[in-house]
Amino acid sequence: MKSLLFLLALFAGAATSTQAIINTQLRGRLTDPMQATTVSFTVGTILCWLYCLLNRTPLPSLDSLRSIPWWMWTGGVLGTFYIWTSIVVTRQIGVGAMLGLVIAGQMTSSLLIDHYGLFHATVRPASSIRIAGTVLVVLGVCLLGYASVRKA
Repeated sequence: MKSLLFLLALFAGAATSTQAIINTQLRGRLTDPMQATTVSFTVGTILCWLYCLLNRTPLPSLDSLRSIPWWMWTGGVLGTFYIWTSIVVTRQIGVGAMLGLVIAGQMTSSLLIDHYGLFHATVRPASSIRIAGTVLVVLGVCLLGYASVRKA
């Protein structure tokens, strides 16, 4: 079961690369990066509604929505920021450099989130091996970025 989850995460990563260039190309057909972001989220929202409808997933009650802490509502804001940024940045530095930087940011922030248990995450101490892995990813991104700048 765990290997299936690893494979699913790997495919999600591949989808992220594909999404970045597709949304960047979409932006080329529209006049503003936020328009492309809106189209991307609209299609995603329609897909989410269809999934819920087909699975007969009920809407959450107003009481359950009211009980959600404020910071849990920021996921959509962060998602919008990510999509918009990827659309703007990919065109300038390429998919590889953009996603490398995104991954470096993800690795660094996830290490902190896990270590301190932020947002009610399960605490997973930042061991020397986990820190070394993050440093290697960041160094790899630096090499990728250097290669991109040097080639341009």
